[in-house]
Amino acid sequence: MNNKKEKIVLTQIKQDFTTPVDAISDYINLIIDSSDIYDEEISSEFENIKKSAKTLRINFNEAFLEFAETKRKTINNDEEASILRHDLRTPLNGIIGYSEILIEDYEDDIDEKHNEDLSHIIELAKEIEAAISRFVDFLKEGASSLENANDGNESADNLFSSLGKIKYKLEIIDEIKNAKILVVDDIKTNCDVLKRRLESNEFYVDISMSGKEALEKINQQKYDLMLLDVLMPEVNGLEVLIKAREQYSADKLPIIMVSSFDDVESISKCIQLGASDYLSKPVNSTILTQKVASTLERKALREREEQLLSELHRQAITDEMTGIPNRRYVFDILEKSFSEIEKESKEHFATAIFDIDHFKNVNDTYGHAAGDEIIRKVSTIATSVISSPDIFGRIGGEEFLAVIFNNSKEHLQQICEKVRSTIENSETLFDNQKIRVTISGGVCFTHESTSVSDMVNKADERLYLAKKNGRNKFYLNEGE
Repeated sequence: MNNKKEKIVLTQIKQDFTTPVDAISDYINLIIDSSDIYDEEISSEFENIKKSAKTLRINFNEAFLEFAETKRKTINNDEEASILRHDLRTPLNGIIGYSEILIEDYEDDIDEKHNEDLSHIIELAKEIEAAISRFVDFLKEGASSLENANDGNESADNLFSSLGKIKYKLEIIDEIKNAKILVVDDIKTNCDVLKRRLESNEFYVDISMSGKEALEKINQQKYDLMLLDVLMPEVNGLEVLIKAREQYSADKLPIIMVSSFDDVESISKCIQLGASDYLSKPVNSTILTQKVASTLERKALREREEQLLSELHRQAITDEMTGIPNRRYVFDILEKSFSEIEKESKEHFATAIFDIDHFKNVNDTYGHAAGDEIIRKVSTIATSVISSPDIFGRIGGEEFLAVIFNNSKEHLQQICEKVRSTIENSETLFDNQKIRVTISGGVCFTHESTSVSDMVNKADERLYLAKKNGRNKFYLNEGE
C-alpha cells in the first residue's frame, strides 16, 4: 500500500474511533449537567464513565501519534500488538462496565432518557472496540488485515440483530452464593467494575492491586476462585498463576485469566500453565457471570464428590454402633505395619485383644439394648486412653483389638492397666439401673511373632488365660 492510501485508511480508522468517543463524551456531559437530580453514588458512576472516556481518548491519540503519524514505534509481533490492544481496551472496559452497572443496579432511579443514553453509550463502545481492533491489526499486518473484514462483521451483526432483544438471566444456585472471589488487577477501574458485577450476583469479592499482594492473600485465607489479570507490573499474571499452581491445584483454587490478549496462542498458554478459563477484555457481563458461575459450580461438584467418597470411606472403615475403627480397618493397619517390620522400616510394636467379661449375662439380665450401651461405653473409655498414632477398634461382638506402636513392656502394662481400671471403676446408667463390667485381655509383641495371624493367635491365647484365671486382667505373656 502506498503512503497516500495508507493515510486514507488511517484517517478512516481514526474517524471510526473519534466519532463514537466524541458522542460518548457528549452524552455523558449532558447527563452530568443534570446530575443534581441524582444522589452522590449515582453521580460518581457518571463521573467514572467521563474519566474513562477521557483516558481512552488520551491513550488513542498517543498511540496514533507514536505508531501512525511519526512512526517512532512499530508493531513487530503478536505480543506488542496485544499490549497496545490492552492499553486501549482498559479504559473502554471502564466505560462499558460503569454503564452496565448503572443500568442494572439503578435503572429505577435514573431518568428514562438517561437510561436510553447509557444503552447508546454501550453500543458506541462496541464501535470503538471494533475500531481499536482494526487499528492494531492494520499496524501489525497492513492492508491485508482489512480485506473482507467488513463483510464478515456485517453478516454476523445481521444474524444476531435478526434475533431481536434477548432476555437472559442466569440463576445462581444457592451452593455457590457468597463464594469468596479474589480479583487481581493493577488498574482500579477494572477491579471496581468486576467487584460490582460479581457482588450483584451475591458473591463476596476481595481485591488485590498487585501479583505480590495476591500471592500473600491466598496464603493467608481461603478463596473459591481467582480472577487474574495477565499484564501487571513487577509480578505479572502468568508468574502469579505458576506460583499459585505450585501450592493449589485447579480443583482447590480455580483461576480465570483476564486480559486483552485474545489470540488463540495466548489463551492456550494460559490453559497450559493451569488456568481454569479465560476472559477477554473488555469483559462482557453475561460471559463474566456465566464463566464464574460455571467454574464455581464445577468446584462445588468436585467438593461434593470428595465429601461423598470420604463419607463412603469412613463408613467402610468404621464400626456402625461405636463409631470407632472396624475389623477390616484394624486388620489392614496390622497387616501393613507388620510388613514394614519385615522390611525393617518400622520399629517393633504390640497388639492387644480384649473383650467384656460375662457379656452374655449383661444381655440376658438387662437386654441387648443395654449390652449395646455397654459396648459403646467401653469403646469411649478405651479410645480416651489409646490415641493416635495407636489404633483401637471393634473386631466383633464384645471383642476389641488395639495396635500399640511401642515395644516397651512397661508402656503396654501402663496402657492396659489404665483401660482395665477405668472400666472397672465406671458404671453405665441404663433404664434407671447402674451396670458395671470388667474386661480381660491378652498382649503379643511383633518380635515374638512370625506373622500377623501368629501374633493375633498368641494374643487371643493370653486373653483366654486371663479369663481362665479369674478375669479382669491382662496377660502380656503366658506366665503373667
